[in-house]
Amino acid sequence: MPRLFYFLTLLLTTFPGGSHATETVELSVYPQYRRQIDGVCELDRTSLFALCDHGVGFDQRMRDPERVEYLLKDLNATFGRSLGPIRSVVRNEQIVREDPDRPGFADLELVKQESVSRQRPASKVLQDFVGERMDIAAHGSHNAYPEFMGAHTTPQSTQDPNHSQHLPENMEAAAELAAAVLQYNYGDFTRPRYFEPVNEPHWSFIGAEHLANWHLKTHSAVHDRGLDVEVGGPCNSVCYFYRNDFNAFNGVKNFINNTKGQLDFYSFHAYDYLNWNGQDLVGRISSGLPLEGMIDLVQNHLVNEFGEQKGIVISEHGGYVTGSQGRPTAEEVGDLLAAKYFPEGEGFEHEMRKRSIQSHVLVSAIMANTLTFMDHPHVIKKAVPFILPESMAWDPKYYSTLYVPYDFTDRSRWVETRNSDFYKFFRDVQGERVIIKGGDPDIQARAFADKDRLIIVVNNLSDELHDVKLDFPQPKESTEPQETKSKKIVLRRYGRNEDYTPYLTEENIESLEQLQLAGREAVLVAVEYDQEIPVKGTFNETPHYGSQLAVKATKEKPARFLVEIPAAKELAFATLRLSISRPFDADPNVLVKVNGKRVEFPLEDAVSRLAEEGREYASTKIVQLDRKLLREQNRVEVSFPDDRGGTVGSVVIRAGTKL
Repeated sequence: MPRLFYFLTLLLTTFPGGSHATETVELSVYPQYRRQIDGVCELDRTSLFALCDHGVGFDQRMRDPERVEYLLKDLNATFGRSLGPIRSVVRNEQIVREDPDRPGFADLELVKQESVSRQRPASKVLQDFVGERMDIAAHGSHNAYPEFMGAHTTPQSTQDPNHSQHLPENMEAAAELAAAVLQYNYGDFTRPRYFEPVNEPHWSFIGAEHLANWHLKTHSAVHDRGLDVEVGGPCNSVCYFYRNDFNAFNGVKNFINNTKGQLDFYSFHAYDYLNWNGQDLVGRISSGLPLEGMIDLVQNHLVNEFGEQKGIVISEHGGYVTGSQGRPTAEEVGDLLAAKYFPEGEGFEHEMRKRSIQSHVLVSAIMANTLTFMDHPHVIKKAVPFILPESMAWDPKYYSTLYVPYDFTDRSRWVETRNSDFYKFFRDVQGERVIIKGGDPDIQARAFADKDRLIIVVNNLSDELHDVKLDFPQPKESTEPQETKSKKIVLRRYGRNEDYTPYLTEENIESLEQLQLAGREAVLVAVEYDQEIPVKGTFNETPHYGSQLAVKATKEKPARFLVEIPAAKELAFATLRLSISRPFDADPNVLVKVNGKRVEFPLEDAVSRLAEEGREYASTKIVQLDRKLLREQNRVEVSFPDDRGGTVGSVVIRAGTKL
């Protein structure tokens, strides 16, 4: 590869109380060397870049063929999520009635007759864009099953009369009905690929046997019918499993145990919950580094208890301003910031500018999540950004839509929101993973080779300015001249203006000698060459999990883990990953030994975002290891530099071997 990016320079800068430059951070890119993660090399766009939409009737609902083509072709978006597939059928008494010969069960013959007759034919327009099948994750609404199946409750689930929840008491009947609806109410093109029986069940249900048994019966009923639908759960509403020394993972862990690890996938939602503290938007962060550890944690438990990894489905992810506990709502935050930064203006356009402040909260979280999911392709089956096409029917001002009617009332004039920046930024990211190495925990870096294009995506998780030197080192064994030459370079940026509104820019450039990443900024570099990027080797990166989970540690008493790597002598590279949780004001560093030798971890500047005041600091520590340090049996010891204590949630060594 040419050296046109050899001096892509970046100064890593921190501001603990004044500013000072630190050592330059270097990213090394190896475009000619493919990177598999547990056997997966190709980026699956369908799994990551979906609209939060079920797709059925999409071309009619969008009202405009040009908009359909814009979203599905120009922005390369796919379909993602359906809510309430059972309730939509149950509400029609002509379809679901109690079987007179089987009290408590639905009349399945009626379900079959009525559902098949009401099936909508597959849209030729959508098939042209989508292919053979929509890739939908469907989850059930609360209280969706008919009354004759009974109601299973807990004292906590009915405490709020306005949001009371129950599960079907007759689990076998509910499972049978769900399987029948999935079979008869859909054609092969529209049938969901993933099914979660209930969306975000009440917390008191999560670890209980009733929820688990219902999922197991649904799993059996669906597969007994031979349907190509995967069944999983519990569709947990949050993924901050690091809370309370990782005790917040107990509910999902018990659900996994109660289902005996037999479901097709396990699932949760991932959101950042932010509030205005008078100076900035801060709060509970799951995106980026914390999420890395939560995915590891789920797999670590599955491997330790059941001997295998399982798929993960995230049918919603994003971020928003909660306005909880009397703090300003998202709309009030928009008013506050508009009064300070852009007081001039009025009317609909002014409102849209204020709304874009919330768009940055949403899109930046989705971006960080998506880059995390990209590094877990072996387990992430589907991850749906919570961006809906529109919400006119129930709330024209809802924060997470792509379009709103002009002035929030005029359905003849649809206006695009800044939430579309996510799809615009990633619209042409595809191809096979190539190796990219870096040592800064604040910088998410992913690289892909797509025929004659090299795509590099870099995202700054911190609020601090970062600069990177991007290098293309030649492998030691290579003696061939670098003949590939670039024809075109595109530079794309997404970030936050001083007034908290987002920006998205794109330009063609001749060369790139220096690149700076502002705080929370993402940058995409796409290089088009005069020939296809050759493949000179492929490496497979395999995760190896620690012997236990959620181990408390102090300065004097380390948490100890054993990690087995059968092919340790064959390793080309390795990475150590630790998910941790500590008091929010404790020293965020870790003290680690691998096989008795100290391993130094760089400290992320994102600490200031990840340490939620009054709660905890949670992150995933990631560092490259000297492969010569590793053995078939590896001892990892983790402690902390002060007496405050903390918990190590999971320990994972990702080991790379050349194929």
